[in-house]
Amino acid sequence: MLRRWKQAVVHLECATDSKGFAEQDQHFEEMRTQLQEGKLSKEEFDRKALTSRDVRFQGTALFIVHAGRRYLVTARHVLWDEIEAERCLQEEVQRPPSRFENIQQLRMEAAAERARQEIFSIIFRVRKFGEDSPASRFHPNFLMNVSAGGPHTYTFTDDGLDLAVISLDERYSEFADELVAQGYAPVGSDDIADGPDSEGQEVFAVGFPGTTAVLGRFMLSAAEAHWTSTDFSLPVTSFGRVSMLHDGLPFFWVDMSIYPGNSGGPVVANDQLVGIVTAQATISVDGGARGMTTGIPFGYIIKSRHVLELLRIQEQKDLKTEAWRR
Repeated sequence: MLRRWKQAVVHLECATDSKGFAEQDQHFEEMRTQLQEGKLSKEEFDRKALTSRDVRFQGTALFIVHAGRRYLVTARHVLWDEIEAERCLQEEVQRPPSRFENIQQLRMEAAAERARQEIFSIIFRVRKFGEDSPASRFHPNFLMNVSAGGPHTYTFTDDGLDLAVISLDERYSEFADELVAQGYAPVGSDDIADGPDSEGQEVFAVGFPGTTAVLGRFMLSAAEAHWTSTDFSLPVTSFGRVSMLHDGLPFFWVDMSIYPGNSGGPVVANDQLVGIVTAQATISVDGGARGMTTGIPFGYIIKSRHVLELLRIQEQKDLKTEAWRR
């Protein structure tokens, strides 16, 4: 039972830029000048000049088949590019204001909506331990420009549920095919329960917490690392019990070890998906004076019935896209 859920989890690494386009151009010109003046070696230039995709975030996704189509389900915050979303809002604020108040308001609302839907422009798959070596020069397929044309191939929840789904067969069938070729096996949507049965029920979570799942790093050049993750990993399993459950809540708590990197991973009971990890419980360590917190081994889990609802929303998008292409 555990083996099939380990085969269905995918380690994602999302990349974004710490600098906007204008800042990147300025930085590149400064580095080029230093190279020409002999203040930088070619190796230093190659390492320092490249500032795109220099910020990386990792999380877990679940490989699922629903209605004959393949999807990745994860936590929304794993895929949401907060840095680019903030840039989107700042650019709108800095634009010359419209003379018409209603147009100005519409522009700000549109910018806010774009920011809420901002997904990372490139999403890598972290290689499994033993999958390949740097000498092979093989880089796994990745998801790029998922937001091109708007959120048609993905869906974010917008009601605090912190869930997301990406449709693979519409534009990223090669990514899904490679997963299968590498030994990943999707679970079916018929493996999704509404949620746990009761408090005290035994559950387990599978995911990629960075401190334990990441086993090492390939030594790649800056140019190679621009197009892949340098890490390799294996999924880690946590075991525990449902510690709080209520019919009126969209989430439940589990008493188990959950750490950064587990987000987006499945929580399983009786060989069925009962939830998706979205957060770790935290407590204040300074009495709230400076906002300092530390994590404790409890997981905040969104009930799996909301995963099925999200898949159905994305399925309807996929059907509309197929009909339009005909």
